[in-house]
Amino acid sequence: MTDWYYAVGQGQHGPVGDDELRSLIKSGAIKRDTYVWRDGMENWLHAEDHPDLAKAFVSPPSLPVIQPTKLPPPAFQPVAQQPAVVLTSRPWPRFWARAIDNLIFVPLLGFGIGLWSVLYAPDVYLQLMTMNDVVFGILVLPLAMLMTALCMILTGYTPGKAIVGVKVPVADGRNRIAFFLGREIRVWGAGLGLGIPFVALFTQVRQYRRLAAGKAATYDEGAPVVTASPSKMRLGLAIVIVSALFAGNIVLRMDEQQSSRNLTTSKTWVNPVTNKPASIGRTWQLEEMATNSGRVFYFVSNELLAEAIFGYEQFPTAGVEAAAYARAIQDAVASDVAITSEWQPTYVQRMPALRATGRAIKANDSVVEVTVVVSGRNAWRTLVFTRGNSPAQAAEKGRFVQAMFGTAN
Repeated sequence: MTDWYYAVGQGQHGPVGDDELRSLIKSGAIKRDTYVWRDGMENWLHAEDHPDLAKAFVSPPSLPVIQPTKLPPPAFQPVAQQPAVVLTSRPWPRFWARAIDNLIFVPLLGFGIGLWSVLYAPDVYLQLMTMNDVVFGILVLPLAMLMTALCMILTGYTPGKAIVGVKVPVADGRNRIAFFLGREIRVWGAGLGLGIPFVALFTQVRQYRRLAAGKAATYDEGAPVVTASPSKMRLGLAIVIVSALFAGNIVLRMDEQQSSRNLTTSKTWVNPVTNKPASIGRTWQLEEMATNSGRVFYFVSNELLAEAIFGYEQFPTAGVEAAAYARAIQDAVASDVAITSEWQPTYVQRMPALRATGRAIKANDSVVEVTVVVSGRNAWRTLVFTRGNSPAQAAEKGRFVQAMFGTAN
């Protein structure tokens, strides 16, 4: 059975079989000057000029008939190897399908990497927190391409392609894994410009022009024809989904930017005991803890993976030595903190102090630094817990301890 294609105005139709084509001729849908083409023809011909179709036209009536002016051949003459590319592969549906995939996979990968680093590599997490969003997106995009390839290998679809209705067939005799992995690598470079925003603009415009002109995208050359011609309803659904995903990504991006600002900006906290202010990082969130004596303030920073306790007690009389108080604190927190160093003398805000380090009992990767100061009848202490030991953590820990004891004078 022969597949025919025919042109009406500047639009192409087909493929249709011999019988259907002759029915269209009989009904008048295809006229004598309608251009037709099938595999094996070098160029488009008027229907009446093709030897197989000339007899299909009814002889003209005896009355004089004004013959219509013959139009020039359509501008979109397909090559014999890829006649269906123009007919079935439209650029915008493919763009929306890829946008859906990237808007799903990139945030999922970002969340997964962040969760992994929080659990197993806190220092990496803190570097990611301060990394430029564009740079992070460029680094994550290759992993998103691998996820896309995996979906195609396992199911033949990605979320975006399933929603829009884009089909990417595997060439006969090609290994499925190698085909889709290789295609995603080519898409990453030739289609998405390696994720570099300015470069991606040009690469995507280039691929759009090729598809709009009826050619295959450069990363699909030599491969079976990609089908991308969904209904208006399906394409509208894709646009709605892209809009929703894009809005969700904007919200996530704003939250990430706020977290980054928390690491670089400060706020004022007033010590309720002395009514003295302290300038601390905005990243610290505060609540007061219940205690049998004195007052205890609990601070937590999700961005720094850190927690801190600032405590105060007042003795009945003066004369309590800092070393005795330090041992009492060590015994009091023994169920939660294992002090692994000796108490070393130091100065905080020009006050003599003792400091020791250790590890949290329930979280071996949490480093604990304990500092105590005794001044007359007043005793102050800080316990700072950090998961990891990045420069950002060390710097903020030092600022926090100095700020807390600055309110004790």
